[in-house]
Amino acid sequence: MPEEMITIGGKQFEVACSPGEEDFLHSAAAMLDAEARTLIGQIGRLPETKMLLMAGLMLADKTAGAEDRVRVLEQDLSAVRSE
Repeated sequence: MPEEMITIGGKQFEVACSPGEEDFLHSAAAMLDAEARTLIGQIGRLPETKMLLMAGLMLADKTAGAEDRVRVLEQDLSAVRSE
């Protein structure tokens, strides 16, 4: 199992992933890092656990919003197809 180094909020972590999943891991880490850097820019230094928790919650909120928009668009598309 490959071990990859990722950086979140200026801190490095070694993470194992399945072979072939390295690019996905780095992409996901980049998304989490962007949220962590936003937090650090707004609040300043945070304990590592709080930074990771808050960044994860921010991503979850964005994901929930995107899922809601997709659901509405799918309903709209279904209505248009029914006409």
